[in-house]
Amino acid sequence: MKKMKIALIGAGSVSFALGALQDIVLSPRLKSQAELEIALMDIDADNVGRTYRYAKEMFDSFSHPAAIWQTTDLEQALTGADFAIVAIEVNRYFYWSQDFHVPRLYGSKQIYGENGGPGSMFHTLRNLGPMLEIARMMEKVCPDAWFINYTNPEAKLVEAISKLTSIRIVGLCHGLDMGVHQLCDFLEMKEEEIGFEGGGLNHFGFFTKIWDKKNGEDLYPRFREQEKKANRLAQFDHIALSRAMFQIYGYYPYPGTNHCGEYVSYAADFYAGLSLQYRYDPMREQLWQEGSRTPDFVYAANGGSLDKGLFENVQTQDSWVEQAYTFNKDKVCPSMEYAIPIIEAVFFDDEIHINAVNLPNNGAIKGLPDDMVVETQAVANGQGVFLKPMTVELPTAVIGTIHVQGMIHRLLLEAFQENSKNKLLQAILLDPQAPTYYQACKMIDEMCELQKDILPALEWK
Repeated sequence: MKKMKIALIGAGSVSFALGALQDIVLSPRLKSQAELEIALMDIDADNVGRTYRYAKEMFDSFSHPAAIWQTTDLEQALTGADFAIVAIEVNRYFYWSQDFHVPRLYGSKQIYGENGGPGSMFHTLRNLGPMLEIARMMEKVCPDAWFINYTNPEAKLVEAISKLTSIRIVGLCHGLDMGVHQLCDFLEMKEEEIGFEGGGLNHFGFFTKIWDKKNGEDLYPRFREQEKKANRLAQFDHIALSRAMFQIYGYYPYPGTNHCGEYVSYAADFYAGLSLQYRYDPMREQLWQEGSRTPDFVYAANGGSLDKGLFENVQTQDSWVEQAYTFNKDKVCPSMEYAIPIIEAVFFDDEIHINAVNLPNNGAIKGLPDDMVVETQAVANGQGVFLKPMTVELPTAVIGTIHVQGMIHRLLLEAFQENSKNKLLQAILLDPQAPTYYQACKMIDEMCELQKDILPALEWK
């Protein structure tokens, strides 16, 4: 058996770390055909210890021989690694609530603030330094390893690593699969019955082809009829904007309103739950001050969030984490993410097709720069991971929207390298959800003060 080392960086992450560990323990090939070592690394000793205890209990219950260990030392974790799976955030919801609220207080119409809009730019600058630290350590101790990234903002960070280091990096996201679920709901078909081609920017992709795998029939005519018949308010927060964009551009987008809407100026008309995002009462609460709470994150206005009795307990972030780390062998199931299938394909030299990855374009999507990171279908094999060129062109308006984001990617990279508030201002003013010039300058100063412990030290030049 060949030796394989997988490093999980940000192993305190609840969703991606636990999902990757479940996929590993359920893989027959990684159990029987590889001498597997798993290094769990996180800067928070308590969090990585929690994941380590969960992993040990799970792997022991499956009689899995992998050697698992924990560390807070990045170099130790990465030395000799074949693959690094990375999902990092520091105090995610605390800072994300700032990314959301502060730009809106200064006039931005952004609806989410994670991957697009002014808030996403501070998100990028916070995570870029640690991401580069990981990649540069990989250049030193495992230069041939693959960097498999789940950290957002996905496209911005993957592009920066691909431009500033020699490390092979691929970004993964399940957003396209969320779109496939929506297609199935409209068409009243099963996932395995539908073929598709799609791509664009992470969290702003479009299905350019959908067909019936059984007979090759183009399913878009049927989809148009079904979409017309569908209840106009059904799953409003998830797909109302998607349906409007389908009418505007002629292709159905993915993954949904709160993500696609980060890149357009008109999204708020289709997001009823906008006011629930990190909702708080300014008469009673002062945000982000000592002893104050971080408002609850609400993904969308749906029954799981809103249909509660007056005195019914709402699940908190802490209770959700506690539940996630309570091991139950009967509930161990595939995450449906792509990291472990990619690792198996590269390591064992298989060839698999992947629904969506983030990589430099290199001609895969016509009309976009070759060095811009885009998202579309890919192939993974012993040589690595490669985008498949799209056979249908995206609409001009979509290409234009994505191209603007590509220029924002460049400006953010320059802002980081030059420690420049000026370049950050240029990026913000280019965004479709920008505030005014005066508001943008004030917003930058306030955010840099609020997040000074975690942002690079930016200055007006």
